[in-house]
Amino acid sequence: MDKSRIISLLLALGLATTVGAQAQEGRLLRFENAEQAVDTVRFDSGAITLRYPFENVSGKSVTVLEIHSGCGCFTGEVNRRVLAPGARAVLTAVFDPKSLYGSQTRHLTVVSSDGENTVLSSISVKGYVLRDASEGEIRYAEDLGCGLRTDTSVNVLSRDGFGDYVFSIPLYNDTDREVKVEVRASSSRVKLYAPQTLAPHSREDLRGEYDALWKRRGSAVTETLTISVDGAPVAPLQIKGTIE
Repeated sequence: MDKSRIISLLLALGLATTVGAQAQEGRLLRFENAEQAVDTVRFDSGAITLRYPFENVSGKSVTVLEIHSGCGCFTGEVNRRVLAPGARAVLTAVFDPKSLYGSQTRHLTVVSSDGENTVLSSISVKGYVLRDASEGEIRYAEDLGCGLRTDTSVNVLSRDGFGDYVFSIPLYNDTDREVKVEVRASSSRVKLYAPQTLAPHSREDLRGEYDALWKRRGSAVTETLTISVDGAPVAPLQIKGTIE
C-alpha cells in the first residue's frame, strides 16, 4: 500500500485525536492565520485565492506529506514540501463558490511529519455564498407545484440486498409553511412509505417497493405516483424499471 493510501486510511480511522494530542504537546507547523473569511460572495464571482503562511516550529526538518480536502470547492498546495527548522512556506488555497450556497465553512487538513511524529493541522475559510435561486431550486431541480420539489420526475427501480425492487424519491417543501402530502400509486403492486407532512424547507424521502411476483423476466415496469399538496394535485412522478 503506498504512502497516500496509508495516510488516507489513518484519517478514516479517526486517529486525528491521537495525533492532535501530539500537536498540542509540540506542534510541527504554525499557521499565522489558520482561519480566514471571504465574507459574502456570489456563486458566479469566480474562484478566490487565499494565502496561509506557516512556519516549522519544531527542532527538526519537517515534510508536508498530504493536503486533504473535503470537497473540490476548497483545495490547496504548498510552495515547499520540506522545511528546515525555522523555515517558512505558504499554503495557497483556492475557494470556488460556484456549486455552493448559504453559509459555508470549509477545511483543509495538512499532514506533516518530522520523521518520528505525524501531526495534522487544520486551516479553514468561512463565508456566505449568494445565489439567484433558493436552496430548494438548486438541490431539487424538478418543480412539482405548490412548493413541492424533487430531483427528477422519472425514477428508476433498483434491487436491495434482499432482491426486492425498491425506489426512494426526495420530496422537498420549498415553502415557509408545513404542508400535508398525499401520495397514491397507479397499481396495488406498489407499496408506499410516504411522509404525511413536510415541515417548512425540509426534505423527506418517499420510499416504495414494487411487487414483481409473477412478472416475466425482462418485462418493463411503468407506474405513476399521483401526489397532492394540501389537497391540490401537483405533477405526477413515474417509476420505471425492468424485471431481471
